[in-house]
Amino acid sequence: MVFARAKLLALLVVSLGLLAGTVFSQTSDIDYDLWNKQAHHAERQIKKDQVSESLRKQVADWRNLFQSAGEFDKPRIGTVQSQIEALGALPDDGAVDPLANRRSELAAELAMLTSPVAKALEAFQKADGLIREIDQKIRAEQASALVHLTNSPMAITAWPTAISEFTAFHRALQRELKSTLVSDTRWTQFKSRWISFATQVVVSLLLLFGAHAIVQKLADLIWMGTQSHQRLTNFIMSLLVTFLQVAGLCYLLGAVTASGLFDVRGTMILNIAYSSRWDDALQNWPLWLFGSIWLGQRLFVGQYASLPVSPQSSAGKGILLFGSLAGVLIVDNYFDVIAKYEFVSEQTHAIWNFLPILIGAVVLYRLSKLEYHKEQSKEEDAAMSGAQNPLKWRLIASLKRIAGFVALASPVLAAIGFINAATAIFYPFVQTVALLSFLLILQALVSDIYAAFISTTAQDEPDDALLPILIGFFLILVALPLFALIWGARSVDLLEIWNAVQKGIPIGDARLSPVNLLTFFVIFTIGYMGTRLLQSALKGSVLPKTTMDSGAQTAIVSGVGYLGIFLAAVIAISGAGLDLSSLAIVAGALSVGIGFGLQNIVSNFVSGIILLIERPVSEGDWIEVGGKMGYVRNISVRSTRIETFDRSDVIVPNADLVSGVVTNYTRGNTIGRLIIPVGVAYGTDTRRVTVILKEIIEANPMVLQNPGPSVIFQGFGVDSLNFEIRAILRDVNWILSVKSEVNHQIAARFNEEAIEIPFAQRDIWIKNPEALRGKD
Repeated sequence: MVFARAKLLALLVVSLGLLAGTVFSQTSDIDYDLWNKQAHHAERQIKKDQVSESLRKQVADWRNLFQSAGEFDKPRIGTVQSQIEALGALPDDGAVDPLANRRSELAAELAMLTSPVAKALEAFQKADGLIREIDQKIRAEQASALVHLTNSPMAITAWPTAISEFTAFHRALQRELKSTLVSDTRWTQFKSRWISFATQVVVSLLLLFGAHAIVQKLADLIWMGTQSHQRLTNFIMSLLVTFLQVAGLCYLLGAVTASGLFDVRGTMILNIAYSSRWDDALQNWPLWLFGSIWLGQRLFVGQYASLPVSPQSSAGKGILLFGSLAGVLIVDNYFDVIAKYEFVSEQTHAIWNFLPILIGAVVLYRLSKLEYHKEQSKEEDAAMSGAQNPLKWRLIASLKRIAGFVALASPVLAAIGFINAATAIFYPFVQTVALLSFLLILQALVSDIYAAFISTTAQDEPDDALLPILIGFFLILVALPLFALIWGARSVDLLEIWNAVQKGIPIGDARLSPVNLLTFFVIFTIGYMGTRLLQSALKGSVLPKTTMDSGAQTAIVSGVGYLGIFLAAVIAISGAGLDLSSLAIVAGALSVGIGFGLQNIVSNFVSGIILLIERPVSEGDWIEVGGKMGYVRNISVRSTRIETFDRSDVIVPNADLVSGVVTNYTRGNTIGRLIIPVGVAYGTDTRRVTVILKEIIEANPMVLQNPGPSVIFQGFGVDSLNFEIRAILRDVNWILSVKSEVNHQIAARFNEEAIEIPFAQRDIWIKNPEALRGKD
């Protein structure tokens, strides 16, 4: 027995050793000694207020490593915990626990699994705290730099120094070029590749100045259909022209860089002017220049302009202003490059920053004063009718007012000496205007694509369609991170927000994250589309070939739709990782609500299911319920829509159709009875009247002959002898037409037979006729 226990203990030690080896093999890559040194270094830098983005990145890399280690072997830990819970509670009253050994084994295994994870999580918390402290310090430094007051650039005495430093850089650049041209080595190298250089220059010039002709040749090969197709084609062609122009200028700059004509300064400027790396593709002066011109063209020029200006001659002015703003951005970037290379004084740098801000403010102010056709027409309509402008034009009006304020505030702040504040206001606003313009053009593109796919004609523009509007809102949501980056948000801040969003919202034992939501919407959309496809197949191909009536077919199609949507929702919830059992509390709370406020809705829902199964009424039936008569047009899960004979819709709750009295005139068949009352004057031959009426009703083609129609002498009325025509019609839907035609024939025959149709007559006796006479 002792030997068996010793053997069991040995096996336990070996298994735990193997498990520990596995765990530590996965976490042994983490050098905690090195991390402690890094953490101490970060703490010292924080105390000294000497933090940087590189320091933050180093700590963030450690945090990511600890986060991954904290998630290690999580399923296995959950399994061991479940095993411990399955053993149940310890016995009471000091009784012997027969599972004591197994509990000890599982507890030791759980401790072995959680020990490295706990250590990693503790280090993660420390790293996360250090990152928060670093971020706080960096934000404080940014705020301090924003309100930093420099010497005013309006100091005239400092301008000669600024001009001399600017010209000194360009004289050095000129000397670089001359030294290259007089250098035998450089000149020999250039001559060895001058053919390649000349070819690149020719190709780049061809792309620059021949882009319109190239794209026009492509446009001639494309079929122009409806106006929406023409708008879409025009958009694509204008984008291609801009792409070719940007590519041509970048190719030219690349050729000059590769030629070796420039040394350090020239190469540095050329490398800043355009970037060949995808991660820095927006740092591109040709893209800024031709992109701004393209924005101006798409906004102001032509019949497809998003913001047509008034008068039309101002369209060129709008393009020039957009291009000037791009030029201001390029000049400011150029000054920053020179300042970083030459290490100019703060006063000189302030003057260099002030000049493009001042010029850009004038351009921005003139841009804010442009007037638009639709804006004017909307204002006139509002003045006449009191209606408000659409959201688009209200936003544009607000943006113009903000642009005027920025154009005034930026140069004033720069002139005072708050260069950083002026820069932080002016350039982000210009970039915001560019991004909003691009989004407006993209929204118009979505409308064009939508129109092209639905073959919208020129008279039926899709600008107010729901789908393009929703996609426009989606584009704005997607662009929110770009707006945040433009206005100074750090990419690491956005990454922190995204990581927090990815963690999701805890719902019971699960978390609702963007990935879960995307999974839910994808699965539900697939299920929903599959359900609609199945419904379409049943309604169009399968059910019409059966012997079921139209009501039964509609009921089956509706039932399949409800069942498919329900299953799609359940599968989507499960696929998103939400535990349906955790919704039991919610279901219990809903049951209380159903018992009070939702009982009518549930009653109508159940009644709708009963209507679809029993089918006392079907679509197309002629019914009367609650004093309303008409045709059933649609039976939904909550209510039924009835179209009355005056073409108005009546929405009847399904509970009224199930629990109330319903008259269905066409249930099962369309045969129905027609009753027409007829009165003749006293003294008329009743036998003759009966014969005439019977001849008329029997001659009507809508009247069944088996059973045949009958004419009943109902009795003696106050003013007439009363007869009644009773007949069965083949289709009761024609009852009004048949009744009208029969009445016409009765009037004509009675006129021929000199049979009088009586009408009520009354004698009026005046008790005091003298009151009507005037006084003598």
